[in-house]
Amino acid sequence: MRRYAWHGAFVPREVPDGPLDVADSWRHSSGRTNGLDLHLQRFARAAGPLPDGFVEKLMPLLSEGELFPRIAMSQGLLLLDVRSAPPPRPTTALTYAQAPDPRTRPEVKGPDFAAFRAYRSRYQVAGTDDTVIADRHGAMLETTTGALVMWDGDTLCLPDGVWLPSVTLHQVVSRAAQLRMHVERRQLYPGAAAERPLWFLNSLHGISPVNELHVGSDVITPPAHPCFDEWRDWWWGGFCREIKHSTGN
Repeated sequence: MRRYAWHGAFVPREVPDGPLDVADSWRHSSGRTNGLDLHLQRFARAAGPLPDGFVEKLMPLLSEGELFPRIAMSQGLLLLDVRSAPPPRPTTALTYAQAPDPRTRPEVKGPDFAAFRAYRSRYQVAGTDDTVIADRHGAMLETTTGALVMWDGDTLCLPDGVWLPSVTLHQVVSRAAQLRMHVERRQLYPGAAAERPLWFLNSLHGISPVNELHVGSDVITPPAHPCFDEWRDWWWGGFCREIKHSTGN
């Protein structure tokens, strides 16, 4: 991993990690990105406008290989970590935990990372990839690293509650609207996943169907979506070298 701090340019750093006020990350594949402008806009909404030259000086540091860069604001410093990206997950196994919500700022990425690590450590079943965050009624809201959506026929169902404004979820909702599919909010309970496709979404793994949902001693196996391959290929086909960088508020 390469680490930098912004001082009018990216300078290698040895600053120890501290609490993150805001963060954002995305998959960067051989210099190509998908929705980077949306990630930068989300970051700027919480952290303030990015400095002049930030994007232009960022791109050369991300030109090779499969990367998972993260930008963050911490203790007044604008930071960049250039990390290797794991292979995308073809499917995702989740632990459902009806436990106290660990989030303090659910609509901002970064401040709750430490709480999420503790939450996974306490509740996550061995062999699963992530842990669901549920509301006080037990309805699924998101996971500690991604968004959740469920399909009811041609209706795209979003969780009815507060969750991080996921870039990948935004992209999926936009495509559903373009295809004139119905999109609605619902309370998504684990039992419904036995009959309806459930997808995990984030910018590292794209659209990953949930193949196992561990609920106590039971394992729910959601059905496959009949058009999943088309959706997966659409998302991976969205990687390009050109970005916009409208990052103001």
